[in-house]
Amino acid sequence: MPLSAETRAIMARDMQSNRKFDGETDIPVECRGFGELATCETVEMPAVLGWPYKLYIFTAQNAVPNCPVHINIHGGGFLIGHMPNDSLWSAWLADRINGIVVDVDYTTTEYASHPVAMEQCRDAARYTYAHCAEWNADPKRISMGGYSAGGTLTMGVAMQIKDTVECPLCLLVNGYGPGDMRYQPEETQVPEFWKTQQHRGAGFGVLIADDDPAVLEQPELYHLGASDEQLRGLPATLILSAEKCGFRFQNEELGKRLASLGVEVTMKRYPDTVHGFIPHFMAHWEEAADLIVRAIKGASL
Repeated sequence: MPLSAETRAIMARDMQSNRKFDGETDIPVECRGFGELATCETVEMPAVLGWPYKLYIFTAQNAVPNCPVHINIHGGGFLIGHMPNDSLWSAWLADRINGIVVDVDYTTTEYASHPVAMEQCRDAARYTYAHCAEWNADPKRISMGGYSAGGTLTMGVAMQIKDTVECPLCLLVNGYGPGDMRYQPEETQVPEFWKTQQHRGAGFGVLIADDDPAVLEQPELYHLGASDEQLRGLPATLILSAEKCGFRFQNEELGKRLASLGVEVTMKRYPDTVHGFIPHFMAHWEEAADLIVRAIKGASL
């Protein structure tokens, strides 16, 4: 049975009550000036499946002609919205690739379930491809990447569009994105189950699936359940995981499977760090970011 608006609002409130990031005070002092590295244009996008969303177009001060464009999809369990660190990360990345970052502010599951966010990200890819000439960017150098939920959305969109001409992608960046969010029905029988750390993961799944477990069997969300045909032919993929992240084994299993199907895969697990470390500027973020930058600058169709 679909969630009522009231239940969705209560879950969203309670699941965000123990957030470890607030998007401002957790940002290192040395990273707070990254916004000056790029100009930002806000684009109010038309509704997708009834929900409008925003794009933030970061153009580096040092952008060059025929530059690469990277589509960035933030994390937050599909529930937590765009935060200041996402803008700082996008501006920094635009500067380092001498190009443009299209940062997607999609509708979260506080308001709408799957496939709204994924379809908005797909729509953002089409928008990006259509505007390359206007931006003096190279349409053969469009990449897409995200972290946590953003990594899941990246892989899902890539599977949807790989056999189309909507937006040819030259590279995917999957930062510790969950590829299996299925939950056991008994988990939802725990009173206020989404408040406990043990069952909080199930709460994210309930919200994105609108409490329909069958939705979480769809290959764009359950990557390890995708067919060979759905995975074969994906763009070159960079998979980044963290030693203290519970998704690391999923990430690496997916990478091995992609490689077995002929996809060019680069994988690295970073020691002594946690889920969320890259756009939150935590331990090893600079090492991971350097690898991302090199991958984006070197990728082309």
